[in-house]
Amino acid sequence: SMVPSPTLLAGLFDLTPAEARLAASLAQGRPLKEAAASSNVTVKTSRTYLERIFAKTGTRQQSQLVALLKSAEPFR
Repeated sequence: SMVPSPTLLAGLFDLTPAEARLAASLAQGRPLKEAAASSNVTVKTSRTYLERIFAKTGTRQQSQLVALLKSAEPFR
């Protein structure tokens, strides 16, 4: 299934462009390591982004986050 664009995610959840890119990658079902690589950041940096994304979206784990991001789809 399609996932929202980073631009949409940034707007919906007040994410920075870098956080939004990582979130969009994760929403596609990529593991964090792969999502980090595709966003051109280190795994350590991506973990920091992920913590901020969790805080901004009110989620606590990656599976919860991915479910939320996929549910944002109809608003494209």
